[in-house]
Amino acid sequence: MSIRPTRRIAGALVFLLGTQIVLLVAEASALLYRIRLLGRVEAGGSITLAEADRADVLVITSVWVWLLVFVGTGIVWCVWQYRAQRNAIELAGGGLKFTPGWAVGWWFVPLANLVKPFETVRELWKASHGGAWRSLNTWRVIGWWWALWLAGSALEWGIGRSDTPTDISGFITQDLWRLASLGFEVGSAVLAIAIVRSIVGLQEGVVVSSIPQMPGVVTPVSADSQAVLGLPPPPSE
Repeated sequence: MSIRPTRRIAGALVFLLGTQIVLLVAEASALLYRIRLLGRVEAGGSITLAEADRADVLVITSVWVWLLVFVGTGIVWCVWQYRAQRNAIELAGGGLKFTPGWAVGWWFVPLANLVKPFETVRELWKASHGGAWRSLNTWRVIGWWWALWLAGSALEWGIGRSDTPTDISGFITQDLWRLASLGFEVGSAVLAIAIVRSIVGLQEGVVVSSIPQMPGVVTPVSADSQAVLGLPPPPSE
């Protein structure tokens, strides 16, 4: 069985997704701080210039740091999905709709990337079961992951296309919408972690089940299977 291990890159991907979640929460905290200051002004109070500058710097910094991690996460996701799709083709005995290249490529095709990436991940998860994978129902987590991703992306797009507010109330509303988008993005990242872990576990399970077993006999795991499972090589004598 000629497949490449994905546990290490999946681990890196999970770490990056977790880092994104932390940064999104940090951005939400910065937005809440700015909303609180704006609310004070709207209520007739006052804030210092230092407070206003601090609020803006916190928001801007959190956005840029998150953006850098997001780009890195996207790159690692594409590498992982390419390898996982190639493994799935091998484990399922072929017959998949998407090649490894297009499993990644559809993310970058305008309009089609509203649907096709969901279909590629759905197929990847199913085919990672091996055997009669076509009869499997779609895991609901994949549907919720994609719905949250689209909702967050749509809100981000809408915020970016909206006019610059002209009053304090408008700025507060804009930040509240941004908070909503962050909530969707956090949910999407959490479910993405679950999907990655599930696919890795499924593929490793198929590899293990393909190793012939005899009652009462422990069959040694081959070097290729050890690599796939991420196991360390046996100690040399």
